[in-house]
Amino acid sequence: MTHRPEYVGYIAMSLDGFIATPDGGVEWLTPFNEDIASEGGDGGYSEFITEIDALMVGHATYIQVLGWGWPYEDRPAYVLTHRHDFKGDHIAAAGPVSDLKDAIEAADHRRIWIMGGGQTQRTALDAGMFDRISIFLMPTLLGKGLPCFAEGQQRNLTLTASTAMPGGIMKLDYNFKD
Repeated sequence: MTHRPEYVGYIAMSLDGFIATPDGGVEWLTPFNEDIASEGGDGGYSEFITEIDALMVGHATYIQVLGWGWPYEDRPAYVLTHRHDFKGDHIAAAGPVSDLKDAIEAADHRRIWIMGGGQTQRTALDAGMFDRISIFLMPTLLGKGLPCFAEGQQRNLTLTASTAMPGGIMKLDYNFKD
């Protein structure tokens, strides 16, 4: 029997709304990660990842993460791409969002992490896949880069929690309104 899993986001963003530099770099996060680690924590990542069954990830992010050595253990990836023949390690399915939604729900996962750039986030949002998101608002202005969400329709969210973290980071938890 299939059911709809919970779709969640967990992402760091600059105060001006960017998640990466124009070339996709995330090195700007290093000092903030060090601030969190200096107090013996990981920003709640360990707790978050234990509840994740699989990831829906954009093609470019999938390639980037493979370069780091797949840090998600045996969790499968559902790769958002226009190429139906896309293959790779850890991939359960690849294709457009409608195909991935069907494959994820058929696999009977309970919690899916939507991970990727602004276009992946927007595609999932427009497909009605987001239930909640945690945004780590970093106290920096990148000036330019890749946005957290690509352009699209306005969506309202409900703030469920806000947590001050080391280094001036704010963790903001939201539920998506129907």
